[in-house]
Amino acid sequence: MAKKVNQEELEQIQENISVEPLEEVMGDRYATYAKYVIQDRAIPDVRDGMKPVQRRIIFSMYKSGNTFNKPTKKCAHTVGAVMGTYHPHGDSSIYEALARMSQDWKVRYPLVDFQGNNGSIDGDSPAAYRYTESRLSELSNELVRDIEKNTVDMQLNFDDTELEPTVLPARFPNLLVNGTEGIAVALATEIPPHNLKEVIEAIIYRIGHKTATTQDLRQFVLGPDFPGGGFIYQSGGLDAIYETGRGRIEVASKAEFVTNKDNQQIIITELPYKAVKINTVYEIDKIRHSKAIDGIIEVRDESDYKGIRIVVDVKKEAKIDLIWNYLLNKTSLQTSYSANMVAIVNGRPRTLSLLEFVDAYIAHQVDIVTRKSRFDLNKFENRLHIVDGLILASLNINEVVEIIRKSKDKADSKVNLMNRYDFSNEQAEAIVTMPLYKLSHTDEEILLKEKKQLEDDIAELKEILADPNKLNRVLVKDLKAIADKYGDERRTQIIEKGETKPIDKRELIAREDVMIAVTHDGYIKRSSIKSYKSSESLPGVKDSDALLHIGMANTIDYLVCFTNKGNYIVVPVHKLTENRWKDEGTHINDFTTLGQGEKLIKAFVIKELRNDLYFAVLSKLGQIKRFPVSDIDVSKKSRPQRAMRILNSDLVVGVELLSGNSNLLVITNNGFASYYNENELSVVSAKAGGVKAMGNMLGGQATALLAFEESERGKVALFTDKGHVRVFDAYKLPLTNRLGRANIVCQSFKNDVHKVVSAVKIGRADLLRVNLHLNNLSSMIYEMDDFRITEAQNAKKNISTPAKTLILRALPFEELITIDKNTISHPIVLKEPRIKKPVEEGQIAEEKVKPEGEEKEQIEQMSIFDDLD
Repeated sequence: MAKKVNQEELEQIQENISVEPLEEVMGDRYATYAKYVIQDRAIPDVRDGMKPVQRRIIFSMYKSGNTFNKPTKKCAHTVGAVMGTYHPHGDSSIYEALARMSQDWKVRYPLVDFQGNNGSIDGDSPAAYRYTESRLSELSNELVRDIEKNTVDMQLNFDDTELEPTVLPARFPNLLVNGTEGIAVALATEIPPHNLKEVIEAIIYRIGHKTATTQDLRQFVLGPDFPGGGFIYQSGGLDAIYETGRGRIEVASKAEFVTNKDNQQIIITELPYKAVKINTVYEIDKIRHSKAIDGIIEVRDESDYKGIRIVVDVKKEAKIDLIWNYLLNKTSLQTSYSANMVAIVNGRPRTLSLLEFVDAYIAHQVDIVTRKSRFDLNKFENRLHIVDGLILASLNINEVVEIIRKSKDKADSKVNLMNRYDFSNEQAEAIVTMPLYKLSHTDEEILLKEKKQLEDDIAELKEILADPNKLNRVLVKDLKAIADKYGDERRTQIIEKGETKPIDKRELIAREDVMIAVTHDGYIKRSSIKSYKSSESLPGVKDSDALLHIGMANTIDYLVCFTNKGNYIVVPVHKLTENRWKDEGTHINDFTTLGQGEKLIKAFVIKELRNDLYFAVLSKLGQIKRFPVSDIDVSKKSRPQRAMRILNSDLVVGVELLSGNSNLLVITNNGFASYYNENELSVVSAKAGGVKAMGNMLGGQATALLAFEESERGKVALFTDKGHVRVFDAYKLPLTNRLGRANIVCQSFKNDVHKVVSAVKIGRADLLRVNLHLNNLSSMIYEMDDFRITEAQNAKKNISTPAKTLILRALPFEELITIDKNTISHPIVLKEPRIKKPVEEGQIAEEKVKPEGEEKEQIEQMSIFDDLD
């Protein structure tokens, strides 16, 4: 039952309530909290390089005898002792700090020997502390050496029951050697590890050269020396770190290249500091799986207790050095390390230079050696005083024995001896408690030798305390002994970074000629030339779909597809999954996402993004624009990019490639056409809108866009929705300005209205094959071999379509070939095509032109940007 509070007690409680503004309370309390976190949790002391939890762990293990020369103890015992006696915080933070001091991939010189699972470079956590055991490493003995000689100040623990050191003697420069990291309130620290020998050499140099600068110390401290090795690139960041305490450096993995019979291998043996190995392997494998670059066959983690070994299998023909540079730039095989060398100095956090770190450590060691010398001097002087008494007693052994025999007790013996020989109380105590055999002649000689040694030691200690140079020599001797015993060779090499240049992914792709097929519904297929040759049919297409493009490309090319919603999509050819020629292929949604009702209307293969070539885009409502090919953004492949800004009710109906002086033919569905030079259109950006494509469409809508070179003499076939075809010479149309008078190219009558649905260029072939899309969602192939010119009003009923069906569009089985800026259409050859040999860099392909009357040459399959200069 709850205790009742009477009114008097309630009034007393109410009287003690303090009303203060919340903002003032929060400010005061937060300042206290911040000070505590900075000084007692996250930031190390500049003298011993220890955070409080680390210092308490080391001291507790030392005090309990859990040292390097003793068996290990359960970590649960250590954690419990630290938490119960010195560190009133959670056991997990104590165990984490204990385990970290044993992890040789994080700590350059481990301070704890661990038995059991102490985590891994893969980011695994240590086993529970009930399973693991630990003890101080041999090097840790140097942290606490001479602590019992009053070398450091002691303070009461959190419950005032035990004493703990405010700082450790730290006979080696732990802060610079092992580094640290920590996040406090409003500040953080990140101090890199260094080589023990280098740091000690710098300290010794500074002791002997009082005017030394940071740059002078840099001849010894070359840079950080990370536990995992690797490379540091020489840069101004190193100078900044040691001059100002802040700087940034690049750290890279170490690897070797091996060439085998069937492949090449990149064998990675060292990783950057703090890199998680399993994540690095995943990053490399993700690049391989995503086909971001070509050439990586497999990545394996073959690491074991001997060390790191990550093997990347690379294709025999791949450029292994380029692949390695790409991996360095795109994975944690190369990282940036930002140093922020903050430490507690005289109770305050400070950002320190290398010189200031060294000076702070030297000052600490001078204090340690001074206090140790005073302690030893006092001890030796006390012992000498005792030895003098023992020697005097041994010289008068018979009388001393007689005095003791005649005395009543021990106290009386002491008084009698003090009266007879003027012994001090300490001397008399030593005599009466010593066994008589110790006062023999032999022991007298031992005492005389001890006296001589004590006198020498006392003289030396007094000299050390009186002469700073002597003290410095002692300090240097001690540091050299530590360097000789525990020092090792540098692991991290500092190298000059080679000339950096942007990585062209296409250099990392194995070059191969392939066949590409694109459909209206968005299916894309890549097939080998062998599969293409062995097939005697068109590529596999759904009944409701139709082919847009068939042509050859190289794996280093880009496939650019335009949609009816005014967008374009970039697909690297090497990322296309290889299929058989008869297969359906991969839908473009595997690379991006098409909008509702969005369809592909044109596809191009691009070799290079040239600024002297252009795309013309035409919309159904009569808007047209021209933008440079160089505006195509091949870096953004995850979503469609804007090619033309159009209204929601509008659709793009045509896209053409222009040479810079092409003539454009704009055709409407009511049979009108406008013919003008592309320079009638201003060059705008890819995301801009268009301008009017022709002066007056007379109530019609734009339905087709064709481009012609000045010297081109090709014909055009117009297809109507009711299956009529009209052939005419485009070059005979008068060139006008963009808004000039339109020409009638296909005339229909009120009693028989036809709508033009498509316009197709007729090349130098004897046969034109056209894929017709019908309004019943089916398609059919129409073969046209009659190319005689007809009048505008005399379109022929060439195509027999199923009853009550209309043609929606006509697409030719052609590819667009550009040679020396001459754009020519040629039919696709389905059997035994001649494959164009790759053109060497700097070489220009020439087109052979045969005299009239000779047999027509077989047409090569070429990309639209082959051999353009």
